[in-house]
Amino acid sequence: MRFIHCADLHLDTPFSGLSGGSSAEIRQAELRQTFLSIVELARGTDALIISGDLFDQDAVEPETIRTLTRGFASLGETRVLIAAGNHDPLVEKSYYRLAAFSPNVHIFGPELERVTVADCDIYGISFRQMNQTESLLAGFCADAGRPSVMVMHGNLGGQDYNPLMREAVETSGLSYLALGHVHSHSEVKLGQTLCVYPGCPEGRGFDELGAKGVVSAEVTEAGVKTAFVPVCRRRYYEITTDITGLVTQEELIGAIKAQLLEKQDLYKIVITGEAELVPRTEVIKEAFADFFFVKIYDRTKRPIDLEALSGEPGLRGLFARKIAERRSEEADALYNKALSYGLSAMAGEKVKLR
Repeated sequence: MRFIHCADLHLDTPFSGLSGGSSAEIRQAELRQTFLSIVELARGTDALIISGDLFDQDAVEPETIRTLTRGFASLGETRVLIAAGNHDPLVEKSYYRLAAFSPNVHIFGPELERVTVADCDIYGISFRQMNQTESLLAGFCADAGRPSVMVMHGNLGGQDYNPLMREAVETSGLSYLALGHVHSHSEVKLGQTLCVYPGCPEGRGFDELGAKGVVSAEVTEAGVKTAFVPVCRRRYYEITTDITGLVTQEELIGAIKAQLLEKQDLYKIVITGEAELVPRTEVIKEAFADFFFVKIYDRTKRPIDLEALSGEPGLRGLFARKIAERRSEEADALYNKALSYGLSAMAGEKVKLR
């Protein structure tokens, strides 16, 4: 059986981190477009498998429902197999129950079900509520002698959201465990079972960096073959630029530009280091006005004048004098670091030792 495995589309995500302007609305529309790209990848395969969190919340736009129903119907004989997750559990008023899906769409219920596609048994089960604390895989064993797939949302090795323990997977007899919930792509084999998270098809914040996509898979009696297929329209990146040694805003902007990739992507730019130059974040942001989204974080520090600081009254001055008394050329860098950490702590800042 050949299929496309996806999860965690989170359609109608509010994109609150992109507030201001039209960026959030553009990204919402792009999520629907990415869904249609996934449909095209599935065309001609045996199945499109969706392992939960197709919807982000219980408020769904009519346009989203129309996009889904038409997209699924366009697949014809290709089966669409969906297991609901924690963001879109199969409650009474779930859109999985209310929408008029075409006959090729099967939504797995809150009790374990099995369907047959090509030469493969496909099992599936949906969340009946947002927080599924008990394992939906416990005690399961697939029928022997046939390739088998399980479709579910779950937390492999976790303690909540359908916790899936290693032993339960190893004794399941499954060929392929089609998972959702974790937003980064990963594959691990436990016993004879390949456990696959395709990750989310589109990043939705700076905790979901880089390429995002789906998994193209084939399950036969001979084994399992997979390939990760990027489908995202934009990627999130976090870029760190050290200001040390730079003296002008233009030099700083040039150093940042040297690290950026594509204008359609989204960037979190963190400026670090120590220099007299004070980053002017609005000026820097204006230099990237033709990029889709850029956010600047200034984490720089100014050089410390130890002599002037030592003349201050109070705890800061006392601390500086103690450092000045003990420092030496051989340990100058060490005492500078100690001075920086101490002053940060006295200012109530979080100090991360490294």
